Amino acid sequence: MRSPLGSNAAMTALVLLAFIAGSFAALPSTIKACKRNDPDISRCITESVNDLRPRLATGKISDDFRIPPMEPLALAAVNMDRGAEFKATFSDLLVSGPSKFKIENLKVNLEKLVFDFNIFLPKLSFKGKYDLKIKLLLLNIAGVGDLAGVIENNQARVKLNFEKYSKGDGKEYLRVKKMVVRIQIEKGRFDMKDLFRGDPVLSQAGNQFINENSRLFLDELTPGLERSLSETFKGTANEIMQQATLDELFPV
Repeated sequence: MRSPLGSNAAMTALVLLAFIAGSFAALPSTIKACKRNDPDISRCITESVNDLRPRLATGKISDDFRIPPMEPLALAAVNMDRGAEFKATFSDLLVSGPSKFKIENLKVNLEKLVFDFNIFLPKLSFKGKYDLKIKLLLLNIAGVGDLAGVIENNQARVKLNFEKYSKGDGKEYLRVKKMVVRIQIEKGRFDMKDLFRGDPVLSQAGNQFINENSRLFLDELTPGLERSLSETFKGTANEIMQQATLDELFPV
C-alpha cells in the first residue's frame, strides 16, 4: 500500500532524512565526520547516523548542540482534496516511533551532490485532529474531531539533491535543493472520534469501514503527506546545515 505518513504514511521516513543530512552540520564530538574521498563513504555515513540514533530521539546531540527532538515528531497539516466528494485535513499531528528507523542501501554521489537511500520504520503511532468529508466506495463519511492511529512496516525511498552556495565569506556551504520521498505501508489502523456528528453507532461503523478499506484511504492520504514531510524537513535540514561549511561537513 502506498502512503505518506511522509510513499508515505511512513511519516517519519522523512523525518530521518532531514536529520541525516542535518545532523552532520556543527560536528560536535558525538558526530563522526566522513571524508569525501573515503572509498566507502556510504558505509561511513550510515554508521555515523546509526550511532546518532539514540540522540535523535531527544534532540540532544551534545551539551552544546541540539536539534528538534524526533520523539514525538510534529508534522504540518496534511490535506486531501480530490473534489467535493473527497476532502480532508489532518492537523496538529504528533508521531511516535520515528527514532527506530533503519537506513538501508545508501548511495552517495558527492560530485553531483545526490543522496539516495531507503528507510525502514517498524511502527509509527500518531494522534492529532481531523476534518473529513469523503465518499469511500459507496459510503459517505464525515466528521470533525480527534484522530489516532498506527501504521506498521513502513518503507520509504528518499532522494536528496543538494546544492552549493556562498554567504559572501569566501566559503562553500550546502543546502537541500530538492527532497523526494516515497513510502509504502504494509498496514494501518485509524480511530476518528465523532464521525457522523458523534453518533456512536454510525461513528463505529464509519471507523470500521475505513479500516476495512485502509489501503484505499491511505492511497488518498499519500500525496498530501509526502508534500508536508518534504517541506517540513527540507526547511529543518537547511536551518541546521547552514552552521557548517562543505569542508566541515565532508573534510578532504
